[in-house]
Amino acid sequence: MIPIFGVLFMIVFVVTFFTIISGFWRMRGMANKVFTLAEQEMERKLREASATSTVTALDPAVCSHCGSRVTAKVSQCPSCGAGLP
Repeated sequence: MIPIFGVLFMIVFVVTFFTIISGFWRMRGMANKVFTLAEQEMERKLREASATSTVTALDPAVCSHCGSRVTAKVSQCPSCGAGLP
């Protein structure tokens, strides 16, 4: 005769094992999504920074901090308050 407690223990063990493994698999998927989104955000910021620095280098009437146009000779940007050269 097969002991009922042994069978129940094996069923509980297998269910617990697969639950833990599937949880780790889901967390791995979420981590991949987070890292992908972070990588895309960093690339976007680098593209924006390079575009802003190119515009700033070509046009002295542009704030180097926020990229807004400065029309008068002022010491601070009216949009962000950054000091201008």
